[in-house]
Amino acid sequence: EQVFFDQPPDYVKIRNENKIYKLKKALYGLKQAPRASYSRIESYFIKAGFTKCPYEHSLFVKSGEKGKLLIACLYVDDLMFTGNCTVMFDEFKKSMMNEFEMTDLGMMHYFLGIEIVQSESGIFLSQKKYVGEILKRFHMHDCNFANTPVECGFKLCKDHEGKKINSTLYKQIVGSLMYLTATRPDIMYSVSLISRYMENPTELHLLAAKRILYYLQGTREFGLFYKKGEKSNLSIGVH
Repeated sequence: EQVFFDQPPDYVKIRNENKIYKLKKALYGLKQAPRASYSRIESYFIKAGFTKCPYEHSLFVKSGEKGKLLIACLYVDDLMFTGNCTVMFDEFKKSMMNEFEMTDLGMMHYFLGIEIVQSESGIFLSQKKYVGEILKRFHMHDCNFANTPVECGFKLCKDHEGKKINSTLYKQIVGSLMYLTATRPDIMYSVSLISRYMENPTELHLLAAKRILYYLQGTREFGLFYKKGEKSNLSIGVH
């Protein structure tokens, strides 16, 4: 798509005041910029020997000798990478810095609301800060906590006769909780349950949503822990 723009003030050419410029390069802020940026980085990865994931186009993988692996992932203008070879790490960082203007921020500790703690035993992912933001946003930061995200035996229904509530507020709560399930599978069922009634929510549905917030009040530090070198089958416990 071609982009044209007016001559900038103080740079108008005499006797050509009515002419416009044609943009030759992608300009930050235009809708074409993200696509141009991705195409530029994608061509670099392919040239450097990476393979693009056919299901997630922002994920690139490079295989080395003896099972060595380097995985890189793009998110807008952020780049994350991991693998099992420090030599490949160093070569990759050096190559990227020579090709692009970028800064190495070191080990990842926080990304998109997810807190990352890396240790000798594994990696722990949580959203403690995000939970606090949710509770504060919906004026629940001083609420009591519940031991479970849903009452035992509780069944949610459409509740046609119930008192209607602000559907926008309800949708905001559900949406916030849905993002939290990235590291909190313990609330997955409860959030799935309340998400069925976003069209015409009532006080009954709001109470069910608040129950999850009560539960989060006492479980802010819960998250997912991936053990280092773990090869056993995934097991899930319910208590």
